[in-house]
Amino acid sequence: MKPDKKTKKRVDVIAKYIYPIAGGIETNIMQTYTVLKDKFGWDVTIHVTANSYLEKNIFPPEETINNLKIRRYPSGLFGFSPSIDLHNADVIALHNFDVFFVRFLFKTYLLKLFGKKKFALILTPHGGFNPEWSTFKPIVREIKKLYTYTLGAWLINAATDGMRAVSEWEYKETTKYIIPAKVRVIDNGLEDEAYVDVDKFASEEIKRAVEGYGRYVIQIGRVYPIKNYETTIESLQFIPNDVKFVIVGPLQDEAYERQLFELIKKLKLENRVVFTGVCRGVDKYYLMRHAIAMVHMALWESYGNVLREGMSQGLICITSDVYNMPLLVNDGINGFCLPVHDSRKVAEKISWIIDLKNASRVEQMKKENILLGKDQSWKEVARKMDLFYRDCFLKI
Repeated sequence: MKPDKKTKKRVDVIAKYIYPIAGGIETNIMQTYTVLKDKFGWDVTIHVTANSYLEKNIFPPEETINNLKIRRYPSGLFGFSPSIDLHNADVIALHNFDVFFVRFLFKTYLLKLFGKKKFALILTPHGGFNPEWSTFKPIVREIKKLYTYTLGAWLINAATDGMRAVSEWEYKETTKYIIPAKVRVIDNGLEDEAYVDVDKFASEEIKRAVEGYGRYVIQIGRVYPIKNYETTIESLQFIPNDVKFVIVGPLQDEAYERQLFELIKKLKLENRVVFTGVCRGVDKYYLMRHAIAMVHMALWESYGNVLREGMSQGLICITSDVYNMPLLVNDGINGFCLPVHDSRKVAEKISWIIDLKNASRVEQMKKENILLGKDQSWKEVARKMDLFYRDCFLKI
């Protein structure tokens, strides 16, 4: 006999990637489900592909990370087939949204239709339901739009028991198609390392690296076109030539990386742009703490968690004026929101921050950002998820 519903604490998580991949979704999953397991008693299994961003089937089929069970599967054109006993599952959490997840939604709908669905299905699309459509090739864009806003939307309404939006912006956009009562806003959080003395605990290696950089602005994210690194690279032409641009994050698109290198070479900025690769934990926050500013001119973000991370270290954030970013950065108050491709405006704001005439206002903005960064921990996010997941399961 199955335990009473109120005692249910088993969740199968389905996503594309997990650590050592270190993008926003992967960080979200690792941070929140670690807390759900350790603090709230959930039995967590994470089902992902065996792929990295650039290589297929390179990770082991099973391992344990942070006491979380990881199962990896080979992937094909339309995703992968996680080994989950759907007839005895409790909670299944989908993270992301594409044609593979539509396929899983359809399978769940059939179980529900025939009275065999006993689990709660929760979708967290992380912006995948509302992407920046201009970044797709025309034919791909039209196909994805078609299945997302017709079959996909219908299946989300018909098959899921809840949807998590990671921002108010995503909630507003999603509920144009999805029943509002299904959607709950649970935003992203910050690691515990955001609140420690990073100057004390950072590694000697990162301290030496930062000393070598001198003055720099920073951006954290995948090396991928949607992050729009080129606008900040172009802005370097118009600011003092001792200021560098430090890019922290994994490589996801080699063709885009080559384009950036060509631009850097064309503008003769080889000595002013630094690619560090992935940097985690205290060292990541140390890099932020010692930057002049965070520049994040992304074409699109469903949340923009790196902006919160930067604020927690007192950074003034210069960001694009699209999607959720203006909800995090109040233009002229704690940072600046600028047109996506305006490199001269970016340069103007960097110059304003480093101008000693503005030192008192800069210091005030930094203090405001540190205050905004408080009480944004992943533990609090996980607490909200625990309540949401329980609510969804009790209703089936």
